[in-house]
Amino acid sequence: MAIDDASTIDAVGLDPETGHALMIISDHLDWSDVVAHMNALQHKVGAYLGFIHSGQLDENFPEGVGRPRKIGIIQQYEPTEIAHQLLQGIGQQLAAMNVEFGYGPLPEGYDTQG
Repeated sequence: MAIDDASTIDAVGLDPETGHALMIISDHLDWSDVVAHMNALQHKVGAYLGFIHSGQLDENFPEGVGRPRKIGIIQQYEPTEIAHQLLQGIGQQLAAMNVEFGYGPLPEGYDTQG
């Protein structure tokens, strides 16, 4: 499960800070090819929106029913300046659909070794 597989949902849970129904995208790609990276991200976000709008999120994650929606990206690599701008644009588009958006590195305290 990762950003380059738009057919899967990487993780679902409740945002501990806001209580939003949170869908996580696991992003392991570096930013050496911004266009390819953003294309992969747009496909993945589109799939997540489809999951939300089809009712599959509520069906598969009943704890999130009635809660605001959020799509978050956990990134292995720091985005470039242009990537930050593009990510902010995605956030604005999602906000217009009542879906919150955020991105950043894996929070401290999580074990990345499997």
